[in-house]
Amino acid sequence: MGKPVYLGKLRLKWCDTCNVPLIGDKCSKCGSTGRKVSITPPGEVRIGYEGDIEILNNVLRRDFGCEINRNVILFNRVPHRDRMDEVIIAGKVICTLRYDVQDRMYRVSLRMPGAYLLGKCAKKNVVVADDGAINPVLSGKNLMVPGVVSASDGIFNGDEVIVKDRNGKVFAVGIAKMSTEEMREFTRGVAVKIRHSGYGDFDPGQDSSIRDIIDANIEHLKYIEREAVNFIKSTHKKYALPLAVSFSGGKDSLATFLLAMESGENFRVFFLDTGIELPETVDYVGDIGKKYGIDVDVISSGNAFWDSLDVFGPPARDYRWCCKVTKLGPTTRYILEKYPEGLLTLIGQRRYESEERMKKGRIWKNEWVPNQLSASPIQNWTSLEVWLYILWKNAPFNVWYRRGLTRIGCYLCPSSDIADLEIVAKYYVGVGRWLSYLKRFASEHDIPEEWVESAWRWRHPPKWAGSWIVQREFPRVEFGDGIWTELNVRGEYDLKRVVNLLNALPPGTWKVENEHVFIRGQFKQEANSLVVRAIGCVGCGVCLGRCPVNALSLDEENKVVINEDKCVHCLDCLGPCPAEHF
Repeated sequence: MGKPVYLGKLRLKWCDTCNVPLIGDKCSKCGSTGRKVSITPPGEVRIGYEGDIEILNNVLRRDFGCEINRNVILFNRVPHRDRMDEVIIAGKVICTLRYDVQDRMYRVSLRMPGAYLLGKCAKKNVVVADDGAINPVLSGKNLMVPGVVSASDGIFNGDEVIVKDRNGKVFAVGIAKMSTEEMREFTRGVAVKIRHSGYGDFDPGQDSSIRDIIDANIEHLKYIEREAVNFIKSTHKKYALPLAVSFSGGKDSLATFLLAMESGENFRVFFLDTGIELPETVDYVGDIGKKYGIDVDVISSGNAFWDSLDVFGPPARDYRWCCKVTKLGPTTRYILEKYPEGLLTLIGQRRYESEERMKKGRIWKNEWVPNQLSASPIQNWTSLEVWLYILWKNAPFNVWYRRGLTRIGCYLCPSSDIADLEIVAKYYVGVGRWLSYLKRFASEHDIPEEWVESAWRWRHPPKWAGSWIVQREFPRVEFGDGIWTELNVRGEYDLKRVVNLLNALPPGTWKVENEHVFIRGQFKQEANSLVVRAIGCVGCGVCLGRCPVNALSLDEENKVVINEDKCVHCLDCLGPCPAEHF
């Protein structure tokens, strides 16, 4: 598990009277003050749907021969190298459920409430201890072989096991350090490495329904709705820009859309189709438009992602050119065409998602999209608040949440965990195209195929993911010294395109003689940027929104060009660019 990440207050509480989670201090049904639930930050708690519960019960059946049947099981996503959740029932964390990347399987680590609960039905992975071993285990020692009375068949070294006394009472849980046969045959050594111990019991009580949870939280839901709606109204009034909702097909943008509907403000809705969206997401966006009687502007990036692979190679967590090319560039062009005066966009961003998003605040500007002002009415909401708000409004949500995904995005997003990518692959055959590309890329660059399994998601992978760092070769720009310095480019490039973009420089600062380009020494940095952009342009259009005189456009080859007659040489176009940035 990674270090705790505090992105806001941990707000999960529990009403023991009604046996429901609370997102506020008090229960709206009975008036009781909630008991604080101890969870790992940042506290991204969600309601478990069919996919989550299937994963959990598959592991429990495999390890203990039993399962848990409850209407309400909460999952809290915690920092880890891959997917990992704390599983919460009746206000208690019963276990952690994590995906083991190396073994490609889920593993469960029980807490004592989970051991008490499963100990009542477990048919596998149970070790019975002698009376003389109880006190040493309760005092923090491991269970040694001489203290083992019996062990279930089929235990292997590394398995999660429940430890009972001779009377069948659970008093510890840990990891087997021997197989069943070794526990029976050996006379010395550690049989079970104890993780938690203590006598007790856990009765989860009567199951609750989603309706019960909503009723218990209705006052808090009304409060956060009022606050968010007032924020939308006041922000729209303050900035006096056209208003739109960026709808991704995920839960956060759905909640933001519902709040915009409640505000009564006039707004548009747009959806960024990156060309690598899940088909169900595209269909879902259309269904939302029909259900609520709105027109959704679909901004398509076409084949931009696949075309840009030839320039950038595979995207990665530390090399995310894909978002700029398939999202931010097309957004810039959309706003430039539809809203030349700028656009105020409501975005479903929350502080609990990442440190970067926490620091952005509630209103911000993205340097990649200069003609857009972004605002998030749900910036301070937790994941559970989002879910309960959606359920309260009885709004349909993306089917992929029911299949086990916790976030909805591009199906090959490098920020996804391996566990999530496997869920996508289970239901969507289109993943095969991406895997084929990765294998071909690995072969062409002499990278072991193991890179395809995990390490491709980083340009500089962590040690546990593999050590294959992918180096990309791009044309290099070099200058000499002096008042006038010749431009030299190592690698293939289109001189005509380079010359065109150099028109952004002030007149008299560059010249062409016999197909050789010369730059005034003090403009080498600006010239370098322009040359790199000319060579590596993928037609995203990010730069178009920066030009105050509309001197930039995309030509028939989808490459940026400068209209020499319009350009005023302000160099505002030299903001962030994927070709230069990556």
